[in-house]
Amino acid sequence: MKSKPLRPVVARLRRNWRALRTGLWFRPSRHGQGYRRMDRLYLLEDPWQLTSPQERARFALTNAMIADIAPDCDALLEIGSGEGEQTIQLLKVARSVTGIEVSAAAVERARHAAPEVEFLVGCGEDAGMLIGPRRFDLITACEMLYYAPEPDRVLDALKTLAPMILVTAYEKRAGKLAPHLEGAGWSRLEDMVVDGVRWHCHLWRAAEGGAA
Repeated sequence: MKSKPLRPVVARLRRNWRALRTGLWFRPSRHGQGYRRMDRLYLLEDPWQLTSPQERARFALTNAMIADIAPDCDALLEIGSGEGEQTIQLLKVARSVTGIEVSAAAVERARHAAPEVEFLVGCGEDAGMLIGPRRFDLITACEMLYYAPEPDRVLDALKTLAPMILVTAYEKRAGKLAPHLEGAGWSRLEDMVVDGVRWHCHLWRAAEGGAA
């Protein structure tokens, strides 16, 4: 009998999860609420199942890519750091990592998981304000940019903070994101593939002598 009140909550979380996976939360009419709704998803721990073997393999492939493009990475900024699962792995390829995450609940867990990392609550669009004068060797935006209401605003903010931005995107959602990852400075890297699941990878490099 005591478990009955939880049923509506669980049902609502499941509906929210389906809406998030299909992008319904981030339709134009809901842009003002999209990031706030992300916090609800973190009522459950590990909502993205980042502790799964498949995701661990993706982390390893991402690290290998970073080791190739930024072999002497001193400072890395992770956008969409969640609960810190991938952040912990990024510490293997960067001397220091700073994470930015829109969910305060996720950041609280991340700070316990990786106390040596600075985690900030906020969105990618406001990265410059959150970071201040600091600059980074590389910024990662893994599996997050297609949840941003305005990807170009995020990318414009990030381009002032580092000379390189690595973006990875799940293949089934990468198509709509692709137009934002074209033009000056952008290149397509080799896809990551784990058990038949594919992620598209894009790298932006600042022009020599450019910003950051």
